[in-house]
Amino acid sequence: MDPIGKSPIATLVLISGKLAMVGCWLFLLVKDNDIAAMAYDGPVTRVIGLMLFAAGIALITLSFIFLGKSVSVGLPESETELKTRGVYRISRNPMYLAVYLMCAGSCCIAIHPLNLFLFAVTVAVHHRIILKEELFLEARFGRRYVDYKSRVPRYFGWTSSMARRNENT
Repeated sequence: MDPIGKSPIATLVLISGKLAMVGCWLFLLVKDNDIAAMAYDGPVTRVIGLMLFAAGIALITLSFIFLGKSVSVGLPESETELKTRGVYRISRNPMYLAVYLMCAGSCCIAIHPLNLFLFAVTVAVHHRIILKEELFLEARFGRRYVDYKSRVPRYFGWTSSMARRNENT
């Protein structure tokens, strides 16, 4: 499979989102080098931030493992299979969730308005990507993806079908 597919959103927006993501992660270096004054710096936020960042690294690693050879940036043009095992049983987008956790961790460790802005841009752009990917997956896999989508939440938590099952028990 080709590692680079078609961008689901405008290329400039995609690049902006990726740069914001990396910038958010790199803010950890800014904090450690005292390049910019942080809005707040405390042991509790540092521990929470490290836990979120570590959880994100673990989740992104598992996401790559369960995707296997299906890893690509953008929408693949070659044939793919729908991944529904492992971490993809609890989140349809564990890789994006991992990115958000890592950015949230960075924001807890390096609390700065610019870092919070970078996190917001990261979430906004990547959520747009997810919405476009969902349309692509529904077109490619049809009913299989629709069923998967009804069982597994976009990020984490409950889907409406999970809530209905709990009401019926």
